[in-house]
Amino acid sequence: MNRRLTVAFVFVMGFFVIVAGRLVQLQVVEADQWRALARRFQEGTVTIPAPRGRIYDRNGVLLAEDARAISVAVDNYTMTRPDLLEELLVTHLKLSRATVREKLYRPSYFTWIARAISPEHAEALEQAAKEAGARGLIFLEDRARQYPHGDLASNVIGFTGVDGHGLEGIELLFDRELQGTDSVWSFVRMADGTQIERRQIQPGQPGRDLMLTIDSRIQHIAESTITRGVQQYKAKAGIALVLDPWTGEVLAMAQDKRYDLNNFQSSRPEQRQNLAVVYPFEPGSSFKVFTMLAALEYSVIALDERISGSATYQIAHHKFRNADGREYGMVTPKDVIKHSINTAMIRIAQRIGEARLYEALKRYGFGQKTGIELPGEVSGYLPPVKSWSALEIGAIAIGQSVSVTAIQLASRVAMIANGGKLIQPTIVKALSRPDPEALDLSPSSSPLGKEVICRQLTEMMIETVRSGTGVLAQIEGYAIAAKTGTAQKALPGQGYVKGKYVASFEGFFPADAPKYLILIVLDEPGGREYYGSEVAAPLFKEIAQQLIALDRIPPRP
Repeated sequence: MNRRLTVAFVFVMGFFVIVAGRLVQLQVVEADQWRALARRFQEGTVTIPAPRGRIYDRNGVLLAEDARAISVAVDNYTMTRPDLLEELLVTHLKLSRATVREKLYRPSYFTWIARAISPEHAEALEQAAKEAGARGLIFLEDRARQYPHGDLASNVIGFTGVDGHGLEGIELLFDRELQGTDSVWSFVRMADGTQIERRQIQPGQPGRDLMLTIDSRIQHIAESTITRGVQQYKAKAGIALVLDPWTGEVLAMAQDKRYDLNNFQSSRPEQRQNLAVVYPFEPGSSFKVFTMLAALEYSVIALDERISGSATYQIAHHKFRNADGREYGMVTPKDVIKHSINTAMIRIAQRIGEARLYEALKRYGFGQKTGIELPGEVSGYLPPVKSWSALEIGAIAIGQSVSVTAIQLASRVAMIANGGKLIQPTIVKALSRPDPEALDLSPSSSPLGKEVICRQLTEMMIETVRSGTGVLAQIEGYAIAAKTGTAQKALPGQGYVKGKYVASFEGFFPADAPKYLILIVLDEPGGREYYGSEVAAPLFKEIAQQLIALDRIPPRP
């Protein structure tokens, strides 16, 4: 009997020793590990992006905002009826079955299923899951980016990704300012996974609002006009810019290739490019105004002087020709701009000389980025003077062998309109809640030349519209200063290609007190008409007429 009692006692004591040892292991040795696991099971946190700042046009028209949305996640360890959840998620969220399965069966207490869906969709899904007795879904307040005007200024505004970060355009470049500070939420679950508490433990800070210089009314006019123009003249692409020539503010930056910002996923990469800042092209005769500006600055020709406008002019072994093949005889500088005479322009450039012409064009800002607040801007190309061949001065004088972007060309023409100040174009007017680190959004400008010289050149450009190559831009009662451009395109490995041109038309009005500067660029017009005077000038006129009506600009005698 005693032996049995001893064995039983030893057995019982051994059991208690094992239990006690296990308790010591759990409560002391592994206490932190199990405490963390318990907290992980019962508590969780999630970060919710802050409301992103709104984007407005210059008149306060809303262009982009965050709207209420719901994001859906799943607690993979406490979910019930995963088979039903799978069907519900496939049906309500239109996700592929493979995607749903991969998310549902992850070893995780929190897995995102869908971000920023509409509250209506979320409510329907939550109700369906409740009726089916399928637990484990987590519904959290979120925000979704919306663009009230669809594709208006899409290539300027850009869009955000599912994580709320900007991916294109203004949304990308000003992502930090628009973004704000995220909020952090905690949630507590019961053992069956039911949430019993949800609270905010870190408040967020909304992003800063942004006001663009764009006028949505003018933007719509420019977009409609350039889209019709591309279709009418069978062009590959088209750009239309409208600037304030005094401040450099971009009132419209339009192109025919656009996309719906609310459905950017269906767009193609070429639709999302902002051609005004990323597409360099040879300007052709549009560039002659800058060669003439340099000639007047250096006083190499007098306004009443005459110079040969022969049909051809040879440099080295190459013959330059006038675009229309005409022999103009002896012409004045005004005639050179008015009729866009290549041979006379080249003779004037030779008087300036290579070094001085290069120095002037560099000073005007060619071969350099403008600094506009848009991603991807390219600088165009102005070859270093030391690399010029004997033919270069002739080619560059008439806008070949040099490339520009539309925003670069337009902002450089603005300095002629405003009396000689080189302005930096801008597309951002203001940021809300300024702070010590706020961006300086005031347009910058620098004195360039004499106001008298710019006025002389403006008079030449007025004659271009009055009785020269720009007559199709005439509007009765209004003095318009402008210049046409037609450049044969050079393609990689092919050189200049016959039949491929870039047509342009640049101008400002009213010429005596400019309010608007307009630039039209058509890439590879495909019909019988391809000169800037034929295809770009009418589009300029169409936009100008609508601006006159919009602002009720009175005619002048």
